[in-house]
Amino acid sequence: MIKFDAELMFEAELRPYRPIVERRGAYIDILLKLERGGAEWPAELADPGALIICDSAGEPIQYVVLDEGCDSEYKFTENEKEQLRRYIETERLVERAGPPG
Repeated sequence: MIKFDAELMFEAELRPYRPIVERRGAYIDILLKLERGGAEWPAELADPGALIICDSAGEPIQYVVLDEGCDSEYKFTENEKEQLRRYIETERLVERAGPPG
């Protein structure tokens, strides 16, 4: 994770769990809780999570680091985004959104 406007970077092994998948118009929102992995996490993140916004085909277009359910001042590294993308694919989360309305 990278803190906005800072040179602080934490490369974390993400352990997502408890996914919530919702279709919102042309988008699919995937909310995940994140268990703290072996890497050191920023102290400010009390309850880390992720919001992944996907297009209607299920391709991730935005990744947001959450803390206590709200946007935080961190962003995911490319490696962390890839971990989340693989989790979404492996768990077949996009299929849970159902067909477009």
